Amino acid sequence: MNNNYAITFPSINEDKNTYYIVFTLKEKQYALNIQNIIEVINILEIEIPSKAPESVIGIFNYNGMMIKTIDLCHYLGFEPSNFTINNKLIIALVNDNCFAIHAERIENIIQINAENIQPIPFELNNSVLNAIYKTEDKSINIVDINILNRLLNENNLNISKLDYASLFPTDEKSQQILKLRTKQNYSNQEVFSFPFNSNSLNQYILFQLDNNNYYLDLRHVKEFISIKRLNITKLPYTQDFIKGIISVRGEFIVVVDLKRFLNDTVNDIKEGSKLIVVECNGFNLAFLVDEIKSIKNLKNNVISKQTLTTSKYIYSEFVEENELYGILNFDKIINDERLYININ
Repeated sequence: MNNNYAITFPSINEDKNTYYIVFTLKEKQYALNIQNIIEVINILEIEIPSKAPESVIGIFNYNGMMIKTIDLCHYLGFEPSNFTINNKLIIALVNDNCFAIHAERIENIIQINAENIQPIPFELNNSVLNAIYKTEDKSINIVDINILNRLLNENNLNISKLDYASLFPTDEKSQQILKLRTKQNYSNQEVFSFPFNSNSLNQYILFQLDNNNYYLDLRHVKEFISIKRLNITKLPYTQDFIKGIISVRGEFIVVVDLKRFLNDTVNDIKEGSKLIVVECNGFNLAFLVDEIKSIKNLKNNVISKQTLTTSKYIYSEFVEENELYGILNFDKIINDERLYININ
Protein backbone atom coordinates (compact mmCIF):
# COMPACT_ATOMS: atom_id res chain seq x y z
CA MET A 1 0.00 0.00 0.00
CA ASN A 2 2.97 2.31 0.39
CA ASN A 3 3.42 2.48 -3.38
CA ASN A 4 0.35 4.55 -4.06
CA TYR A 5 -0.04 8.29 -3.71
CA ALA A 6 -3.69 8.54 -2.84
CA ILE A 7 -5.96 11.36 -3.78
CA THR A 8 -9.55 10.64 -4.60
CA PHE A 9 -11.03 11.84 -7.84
CA PRO A 10 -14.61 13.03 -7.52
CA SER A 11 -17.03 13.00 -10.39
CA ILE A 12 -17.35 16.17 -12.39
CA ASN A 13 -20.13 18.37 -11.08
CA GLU A 14 -22.89 19.59 -13.32
CA ASP A 15 -21.99 23.20 -12.58
CA LYS A 16 -19.09 25.14 -14.05
CA ASN A 17 -16.62 23.89 -11.45
CA THR A 18 -14.30 21.09 -12.54
CA TYR A 19 -11.68 19.23 -10.54
CA TYR A 20 -8.07 19.37 -11.65
CA ILE A 21 -4.97 17.65 -10.32
CA VAL A 22 -2.02 20.04 -10.08
CA PHE A 23 1.52 18.74 -10.45
CA THR A 24 5.03 20.13 -10.86
CA LEU A 25 7.65 19.77 -13.57
CA LYS A 26 10.84 21.85 -13.56
CA GLU A 27 9.38 24.04 -10.78
CA LYS A 28 6.39 25.02 -12.95
CA GLN A 29 2.84 23.92 -12.18
CA TYR A 30 0.53 22.12 -14.58
CA ALA A 31 -3.00 20.80 -14.24
CA LEU A 32 -4.98 17.89 -15.68
CA ASN A 33 -8.74 17.50 -15.69
CA ILE A 34 -9.35 14.51 -13.43
CA GLN A 35 -12.12 13.13 -15.63
CA ASN A 36 -9.58 10.93 -17.41
CA ILE A 37 -7.39 10.11 -14.39
CA ILE A 38 -7.56 6.66 -12.82
CA GLU A 39 -5.10 7.04 -9.97
CA VAL A 40 -1.67 8.33 -8.95
CA ILE A 41 1.14 6.04 -7.82
CA ASN A 42 4.73 6.46 -6.74
CA ILE A 43 7.28 5.91 -9.48
CA LEU A 44 8.49 2.31 -9.76
CA GLU A 45 10.76 0.31 -12.04
CA ILE A 46 10.15 1.12 -15.70
CA GLU A 47 11.41 -1.05 -18.54
CA ILE A 48 13.42 1.10 -20.95
CA PRO A 49 13.23 -0.20 -24.56
CA SER A 50 16.37 0.07 -26.67
CA LYS A 51 14.45 2.03 -29.30
CA ALA A 52 11.48 4.06 -28.07
CA PRO A 53 9.65 6.98 -29.66
CA GLU A 54 10.37 10.46 -28.41
CA SER A 55 8.47 11.33 -25.21
CA VAL A 56 8.24 7.66 -24.11
CA ILE A 57 10.31 6.95 -21.00
CA GLY A 58 9.45 3.26 -21.05
CA ILE A 59 6.74 0.75 -20.15
CA PHE A 60 5.56 -1.10 -17.05
CA ASN A 61 2.88 -3.61 -16.11
CA TYR A 62 -0.28 -1.92 -14.89
CA ASN A 63 -3.20 -4.23 -14.12
CA GLY A 64 -2.12 -6.82 -16.64
CA MET A 65 -1.32 -4.30 -19.39
CA MET A 66 2.04 -2.97 -20.51
CA ILE A 67 1.46 0.78 -20.63
CA LYS A 68 3.67 3.65 -21.78
CA THR A 69 5.16 6.17 -19.39
CA ILE A 70 5.21 9.64 -20.95
CA ASP A 71 7.80 12.35 -20.46
CA LEU A 72 5.69 15.51 -20.66
CA CYS A 73 8.88 17.60 -20.74
CA HIS A 74 9.32 16.52 -24.37
CA TYR A 75 6.13 18.36 -25.37
CA LEU A 76 6.88 21.33 -23.12
CA GLY A 77 10.25 21.94 -24.71
CA PHE A 78 12.72 21.32 -21.89
CA GLU A 79 15.04 18.60 -20.63
CA PRO A 80 13.74 16.42 -17.78
CA SER A 81 15.42 16.44 -14.38
CA ASN A 82 16.82 13.33 -12.73
CA PHE A 83 14.08 11.11 -11.33
CA THR A 84 13.72 10.51 -7.59
CA ILE A 85 11.81 7.92 -5.57
CA ASN A 86 9.36 10.71 -4.63
CA ASN A 87 8.28 11.27 -8.23
CA LYS A 88 4.77 10.22 -9.27
CA LEU A 89 3.04 8.47 -12.15
CA ILE A 90 -0.39 9.81 -13.10
CA ILE A 91 -2.38 6.96 -14.66
CA ALA A 92 -4.70 8.25 -17.39
CA LEU A 93 -7.32 6.65 -19.61
CA VAL A 94 -8.39 8.37 -22.83
CA ASN A 95 -10.57 6.60 -25.42
CA ASP A 96 -9.49 3.13 -24.20
CA ASN A 97 -5.82 4.18 -24.30
CA CYS A 98 -4.19 3.80 -20.88
CA PHE A 99 -0.84 5.47 -20.19
CA ALA A 100 1.16 7.07 -17.37
CA ILE A 101 2.43 10.65 -17.14
CA HIS A 102 5.57 11.34 -15.14
CA ALA A 103 5.32 14.16 -12.56
CA GLU A 104 7.97 15.38 -10.16
CA ARG A 105 5.40 15.87 -7.41
CA ILE A 106 1.67 16.32 -6.87
CA GLU A 107 0.75 19.71 -5.47
CA ASN A 108 -3.00 19.79 -5.09
CA ILE A 109 -6.46 18.92 -6.26
CA ILE A 110 -8.50 22.03 -6.90
CA GLN A 111 -11.85 23.08 -8.26
CA ILE A 112 -11.57 25.52 -11.15
CA ASN A 113 -14.47 27.55 -12.45
CA ALA A 114 -14.56 27.58 -16.25
CA GLU A 115 -14.94 31.37 -16.17
CA ASN A 116 -11.47 31.66 -14.55
CA ILE A 117 -9.68 29.72 -17.30
CA GLN A 118 -8.01 31.85 -19.96
CA PRO A 119 -6.93 30.59 -23.40
CA ILE A 120 -3.23 30.74 -24.21
CA PRO A 121 -2.72 34.05 -26.05
CA PHE A 122 -0.52 32.50 -28.75
CA GLU A 123 -0.41 29.33 -30.82
CA LEU A 124 2.19 26.61 -30.43
CA ASN A 125 2.72 23.71 -32.81
CA ASN A 126 1.79 20.37 -31.25
CA SER A 127 1.30 22.06 -27.89
CA VAL A 128 -0.36 20.00 -25.19
CA LEU A 129 -1.23 23.22 -23.33
CA ASN A 130 -4.56 24.81 -24.11
CA ALA A 131 -5.31 27.24 -21.28
CA ILE A 132 -4.04 29.03 -18.17
CA TYR A 133 -5.60 29.30 -14.73
CA LYS A 134 -4.39 32.35 -12.84
CA THR A 135 -4.56 32.84 -9.10
CA GLU A 136 -3.38 35.78 -7.04
CA ASP A 137 0.18 34.48 -6.73
CA LYS A 138 0.77 32.05 -9.60
CA SER A 139 -0.29 30.74 -12.97
CA ILE A 140 -1.12 27.09 -13.68
CA ASN A 141 -0.83 25.72 -17.23
CA ILE A 142 -3.66 23.36 -18.15
CA VAL A 143 -2.70 20.29 -20.16
CA ASP A 144 -5.18 19.06 -22.77
CA ILE A 145 -5.03 15.32 -22.29
CA ASN A 146 -6.95 14.68 -25.51
CA ILE A 147 -4.26 16.47 -27.53
CA LEU A 148 -1.62 14.48 -25.66
CA ASN A 149 -3.42 11.25 -26.49
CA ARG A 150 -3.64 12.23 -30.16
CA LEU A 151 0.08 12.96 -30.33
CA LEU A 152 0.84 9.61 -28.69
CA ASN A 153 -1.24 7.78 -31.27
CA GLU A 154 0.39 9.46 -34.26
CA ASN A 155 3.10 7.51 -36.00
CA ASN A 156 6.25 8.91 -34.44
CA LEU A 157 9.31 7.46 -36.15
CA ASN A 158 11.73 9.68 -34.25
CA ILE A 159 13.68 7.61 -31.74
CA SER A 160 14.36 9.25 -28.40
CA LYS A 161 17.90 10.55 -28.02
CA LEU A 162 17.62 10.73 -24.24
CA ASP A 163 19.03 7.93 -22.11
CA TYR A 164 16.10 7.73 -19.69
CA ALA A 165 17.76 4.89 -17.75
CA SER A 166 20.45 7.33 -16.63
CA LEU A 167 17.81 9.57 -15.02
CA PHE A 168 16.75 6.95 -12.46
CA PRO A 169 18.43 6.94 -9.03
CA THR A 170 21.45 4.67 -8.85
CA ASP A 171 21.99 4.37 -5.10
CA GLU A 172 21.24 0.95 -3.61
CA LYS A 173 18.53 2.12 -1.20
CA SER A 174 16.50 3.86 -3.93
CA GLN A 175 16.79 0.88 -6.26
CA GLN A 176 15.56 -1.45 -3.51
CA ILE A 177 12.54 0.82 -2.95
CA LEU A 178 11.75 0.84 -6.68
CA LYS A 179 11.98 -2.96 -6.83
CA LEU A 180 9.73 -3.35 -3.79
CA ARG A 181 7.14 -0.99 -5.25
CA THR A 182 7.18 -2.90 -8.53
CA LYS A 183 6.63 -6.17 -6.69
CA GLN A 184 3.77 -4.72 -4.62
CA ASN A 185 2.22 -3.14 -7.70
CA TYR A 186 2.24 -6.48 -9.47
CA SER A 187 0.85 -8.43 -6.49
CA ASN A 188 -1.97 -5.91 -5.96
CA GLN A 189 -3.03 -5.77 -9.59
CA GLU A 190 -6.69 -6.00 -10.46
CA VAL A 191 -7.36 -6.61 -14.12
CA PHE A 192 -9.61 -3.93 -15.61
CA SER A 193 -11.82 -4.65 -18.60
CA PHE A 194 -11.84 -1.74 -21.02
CA PRO A 195 -13.66 0.37 -21.83
CA PHE A 196 -14.75 1.53 -18.40
CA ASN A 197 -15.68 4.87 -16.91
CA SER A 198 -13.00 6.07 -14.49
CA ASN A 199 -15.60 8.21 -12.72
CA SER A 200 -17.41 5.04 -11.64
CA LEU A 201 -14.40 3.81 -9.67
CA ASN A 202 -14.28 4.08 -5.88
CA GLN A 203 -11.51 6.64 -5.62
CA TYR A 204 -10.11 7.58 -2.22
CA ILE A 205 -7.37 9.72 -0.77
CA LEU A 206 -5.00 7.99 1.62
CA PHE A 207 -3.51 10.07 4.42
CA GLN A 208 -1.74 9.53 7.72
CA LEU A 209 -2.20 10.65 11.31
CA ASP A 210 0.92 9.54 13.16
CA ASN A 211 1.26 5.90 12.07
CA ASN A 212 -2.45 5.44 11.41
CA ASN A 213 -3.73 5.17 7.83
CA TYR A 214 -7.09 6.60 6.78
CA TYR A 215 -9.05 6.78 3.54
CA LEU A 216 -11.52 9.52 2.60
CA ASP A 217 -13.81 9.39 -0.42
CA LEU A 218 -12.51 11.99 -2.87
CA ARG A 219 -16.01 13.07 -3.80
CA HIS A 220 -16.02 15.03 -0.55
CA VAL A 221 -12.65 16.72 -1.15
CA LYS A 222 -12.55 20.27 -2.45
CA GLU A 223 -8.78 20.83 -2.41
CA PHE A 224 -5.53 20.27 -0.52
CA ILE A 225 -3.59 23.13 1.07
CA SER A 226 -0.08 23.20 2.52
CA ILE A 227 -0.25 24.70 5.97
CA LYS A 228 3.25 26.18 5.94
CA ARG A 229 2.33 29.65 4.68
CA LEU A 230 -1.00 30.02 6.47
CA ASN A 231 -1.83 31.91 9.62
CA ILE A 232 -4.37 30.15 11.82
CA THR A 233 -6.46 32.48 13.97
CA LYS A 234 -7.62 30.83 17.18
CA LEU A 235 -11.34 31.00 17.95
CA PRO A 236 -12.49 31.55 21.55
CA TYR A 237 -14.99 29.25 23.26
CA THR A 238 -14.51 26.37 20.83
CA GLN A 239 -13.66 22.70 21.22
CA ASP A 240 -10.00 21.78 21.65
CA PHE A 241 -9.92 20.10 18.24
CA ILE A 242 -10.84 23.39 16.51
CA LYS A 243 -7.44 24.83 15.60
CA GLY A 244 -8.99 28.09 14.41
CA ILE A 245 -9.81 29.68 11.07
CA ILE A 246 -7.80 30.50 7.96
CA SER A 247 -8.50 32.82 5.08
CA VAL A 248 -8.03 31.32 1.61
CA ARG A 249 -8.75 33.54 -1.38
CA GLY A 250 -11.00 35.69 0.80
CA GLU A 251 -12.97 32.74 2.18
CA PHE A 252 -12.87 31.75 5.86
CA ILE A 253 -12.36 28.05 6.59
CA VAL A 254 -12.53 26.33 9.99
CA VAL A 255 -9.49 24.11 10.68
CA VAL A 256 -10.23 20.83 12.46
CA ASP A 257 -7.45 18.83 14.12
CA LEU A 258 -8.68 15.49 12.79
CA LYS A 259 -6.42 13.44 15.06
CA ARG A 260 -7.81 15.09 18.18
CA PHE A 261 -11.36 14.89 16.82
CA LEU A 262 -11.06 11.14 16.22
CA ASN A 263 -8.82 10.05 19.09
CA ASP A 264 -8.72 12.96 21.54
CA THR A 265 -4.94 13.14 21.01
CA VAL A 266 -3.09 16.38 20.36
CA ASN A 267 -1.63 16.71 16.88
CA ASP A 268 1.31 19.07 16.47
CA ILE A 269 1.69 20.80 13.11
CA LYS A 270 4.59 19.21 11.23
CA GLU A 271 6.72 20.28 8.29
CA GLY A 272 4.68 18.26 5.82
CA SER A 273 1.25 18.81 7.40
CA LYS A 274 -1.58 19.34 4.96
CA LEU A 275 -5.17 20.55 5.07
CA ILE A 276 -7.87 18.57 3.29
CA VAL A 277 -10.65 21.04 2.53
CA VAL A 278 -14.16 19.59 2.37
CA GLU A 279 -17.47 21.30 1.76
CA CYS A 280 -20.39 20.39 3.96
CA ASN A 281 -23.70 21.89 5.02
CA GLY A 282 -23.00 25.13 3.19
CA PHE A 283 -19.57 25.87 4.67
CA ASN A 284 -15.99 24.65 4.35
CA LEU A 285 -13.91 22.66 6.81
CA ALA A 286 -10.20 21.91 6.62
CA PHE A 287 -9.01 18.64 8.16
CA LEU A 288 -5.45 18.86 9.50
CA VAL A 289 -3.49 15.68 8.61
CA ASP A 290 0.17 14.70 8.87
CA GLU A 291 0.75 13.54 5.33
CA ILE A 292 -1.16 12.81 2.14
CA LYS A 293 0.09 9.47 0.84
CA SER A 294 -1.68 8.56 -2.38
CA ILE A 295 -4.78 8.18 -4.52
CA LYS A 296 -6.23 4.71 -4.67
CA ASN A 297 -9.13 2.84 -6.24
CA LEU A 298 -10.80 0.63 -3.62
CA LYS A 299 -12.92 -2.42 -4.38
CA ASN A 300 -16.50 -2.58 -3.15
CA ASN A 301 -15.79 -5.62 -0.99
CA VAL A 302 -12.96 -3.72 0.72
CA ILE A 303 -15.12 -0.67 1.38
CA SER A 304 -17.93 -2.76 2.84
CA LYS A 305 -15.76 -4.78 5.24
CA GLN A 306 -17.03 -4.71 8.79
CA THR A 307 -14.98 -2.84 11.34
CA LEU A 308 -13.83 -4.03 14.75
CA THR A 309 -13.44 -0.52 16.08
CA THR A 310 -16.13 1.04 18.24
CA SER A 311 -15.59 4.46 16.65
CA LYS A 312 -18.65 5.72 14.85
CA TYR A 313 -16.38 7.79 12.60
CA ILE A 314 -14.83 4.72 10.95
CA TYR A 315 -17.03 3.19 8.27
CA SER A 316 -14.89 0.08 7.81
CA GLU A 317 -11.38 -1.29 8.27
CA PHE A 318 -9.14 -3.68 6.37
CA VAL A 319 -5.60 -5.03 6.62
CA GLU A 320 -3.17 -5.01 3.69
CA GLU A 321 0.58 -5.64 3.68
CA ASN A 322 0.32 -6.09 7.49
CA GLU A 323 -0.99 -2.53 7.91
CA LEU A 324 -4.42 -1.46 9.15
CA TYR A 325 -6.45 1.02 7.09
CA GLY A 326 -9.61 2.80 8.17
CA ILE A 327 -12.22 4.32 5.85
CA LEU A 328 -13.74 7.42 7.37
CA ASN A 329 -17.49 7.83 7.72
CA PHE A 330 -17.75 11.33 6.29
CA ASP A 331 -21.44 11.80 7.09
CA LYS A 332 -20.92 10.94 10.76
CA ILE A 333 -18.04 13.40 11.01
CA ILE A 334 -19.64 16.44 9.39
CA ASN A 335 -22.95 15.93 11.18
CA ASP A 336 -21.32 15.72 14.60
CA GLU A 337 -22.80 18.46 16.75
CA ARG A 338 -19.38 19.17 18.27
CA LEU A 339 -18.31 20.82 15.00
CA TYR A 340 -20.89 23.55 15.39
CA ILE A 341 -20.33 26.47 17.69
CA ASN A 342 -23.05 27.20 20.24
CA ILE A 343 -23.11 31.00 20.63
CA ASN A 344 -25.10 30.63 23.85
